[in-house]
Amino acid sequence: MFWRRKRKTKAGAPGQERRREPRSEELNQVTLEPRGDLPSGLGRGVYYAQARDASPSGLKVETDVEFPPGTQVLIKLQSPKTRKLIQAMATVKWAESLGAGRGFTTGLEFTGTSLDVILDLIGHIYRA
Repeated sequence: MFWRRKRKTKAGAPGQERRREPRSEELNQVTLEPRGDLPSGLGRGVYYAQARDASPSGLKVETDVEFPPGTQVLIKLQSPKTRKLIQAMATVKWAESLGAGRGFTTGLEFTGTSLDVILDLIGHIYRA
């Protein structure tokens, strides 16, 4: 026959990137300020973190403190690229220990964030 049926392939190989949005993996210092009802052991105040991975929908940060899933935080990021102070509310989606007292990796999802803030964040992430 002159044609052959195409074989269906799976969406991606194991370990292949499956995220919806591109990420920036630059290191940036951010501050986290817990809001609302706080879990026991977590006080009000400013906590410092390193942003390890950023996208328009959230951040992955490393902290010395474990933020339980569901915790609301105000994120502040001073962009060295755009020179703007970016502030956004986020919810902790997950947290993992880095082991041996090295801190925690925490996934934050932006919640109730205005379009202007998202545009500022996109400008920070993708600006050359």
